[in-house]
Amino acid sequence: MSGMTAGTVFYFNDMISIRPYQISSRTLNITEGSGQAGAPEWVLYGMDKDETISSETSPRSKLIHVLEGELHMLIAEQPCPLTAGAAVIVQAGTWHEFAAQSSCKFLQISI
Repeated sequence: MSGMTAGTVFYFNDMISIRPYQISSRTLNITEGSGQAGAPEWVLYGMDKDETISSETSPRSKLIHVLEGELHMLIAEQPCPLTAGAAVIVQAGTWHEFAAQSSCKFLQISI
C-alpha cells in the first residue's frame, strides 16, 4: 500500500518531496482493485516553483486537492487558482494545465 498500512495514520505531505527545478510524482495503491480498469488512481505530485504541466485531457474526471503551496490551473480556458486545502474537479475530456506559483504538493484522484 505504498508505505501505508490500514489502521495507521499517515500524512500525504510526507509521502512526496519537492525537488529543485523538477516535478515529482508518486502513484498510491490504496484501494482494493487498484490497477484494474475503472479503479480510482491516486497520484501525489510535488512541483517546484514555476514548474508546469502542459495542457492535457483525460478520459476520466479528476479531483485535484492542493496539500501545500499554491497551484494555478487553467481549466477549459478558465483560471482556477488553488491554495492549500482547496480542491477542484476537472471533468473527463476537459483541457487543463498546471502551473506552480510556489513550491506545491497536490493529490490527483482519477474518478
